[in-house]
Amino acid sequence: MKRVKPAADAAAENAPEGSRAAKRALRAEVRTAIRALSRFKRERKSRAVADFALRAPAFGGRGLLLAYRALPDEACVDAAIAGLAARGWRVAVPTVDAHGAMQLVELRTDTGKPDVFDPTRWTLDAHAIRAPRIEPQHTRRVRAREVDAVLVPGRAFDRLGNRLGRGQGHYDRLLASLRPDARAATVGVGFAEQVVESVPVDPHDRAVAWLVTDRGITRCGRAGLGSPAGRG
Repeated sequence: MKRVKPAADAAAENAPEGSRAAKRALRAEVRTAIRALSRFKRERKSRAVADFALRAPAFGGRGLLLAYRALPDEACVDAAIAGLAARGWRVAVPTVDAHGAMQLVELRTDTGKPDVFDPTRWTLDAHAIRAPRIEPQHTRRVRAREVDAVLVPGRAFDRLGNRLGRGQGHYDRLLASLRPDARAATVGVGFAEQVVESVPVDPHDRAVAWLVTDRGITRCGRAGLGSPAGRG
């Protein structure tokens, strides 16, 4: 049976060619900038990112945090996740299933595996991204409406909160599904080299409310409340 494409996928395919070309060019530009960073610099910058993330106002309370495990060219936020978990935040991470859909999985810490970074809890998915092993006794599937705050990776961001992803639309769909208060606690994460003057935006794109890099914390504009950029 033919799989029906999610609305965001269809919207991305129907975006103007000029917009798609601009996004491809920006992804290539950022990829080059990150590759120019040595492993030592990426690790140092990741430590700074994690330190600033722990200070972000979006994480002042506690609840269910949706985080991510970094790819080699992304800012690693493991230290921030550990720090927020120590404050009482529950931790969930995304995983992409065999049909290409993003699933959200909470890593339960009230079991025999309280350490969310216990290597026995993780595997690599088809995209070589660390994903949680789905074990009923140690994990729980959650819905986007249960999430209270999100650490959001991206290829590029601007200071209005507009975000460029890897082109799959997973986070655009996720951000659109959050409660309004959780949208106000969406924190884009990246290296300073990933912050650009302007990110190309289409109607299906969703922005973040805060931006954290190795240079500090930025509260984004009205678009940062998760609505499409350029709308109120």
